[in-house]
Amino acid sequence: MSKNELLKHNHYLDHDEDVIAFSGDSLVKVSKVKDVINSFIKSRLLKVLTDHFHHVGIRGEFINSFDIFKYGQNCEILQIGSNGWKKGKIRLKVSLEFIPDEPEIKKIESPLDDIRQSMN
Repeated sequence: MSKNELLKHNHYLDHDEDVIAFSGDSLVKVSKVKDVINSFIKSRLLKVLTDHFHHVGIRGEFINSFDIFKYGQNCEILQIGSNGWKKGKIRLKVSLEFIPDEPEIKKIESPLDDIRQSMN
C-alpha cells in the first residue's frame, strides 16, 4: 500500500513542495507533514487502536492491517428498524485538510455574460 492511501487530503495539500508555517520559525513542506502522519499511522495508530479495542472488550479482527484503510474490514450491522443484519465493511479514514480563514468566492457566470461582452 502506498503512503498516500493511508492519509486523505483536500486540494490545498496536493502539492508536496508547498510550505506550511505553523509559527514564525516553524516552516515545513507539505510532504513532511504527510510523511510524519503516515509514519505515525504505520508505527503506532493501528497498534494503539487494536490494544484499546481489546481493552474495552471488543474482540475480533477489527483492525489487523493497513487493509482497514483501503479495503475495509468485513462486518455486519444491525440498524434500528431494519429487518436483519446487513453485511458490509467498515473502513477507517484519516484526513488532513487545510481550511482557509476566508472562503474562496467563486464567480458565477451568467448566460448573459456573452451577450454583454458582444455589446461592448
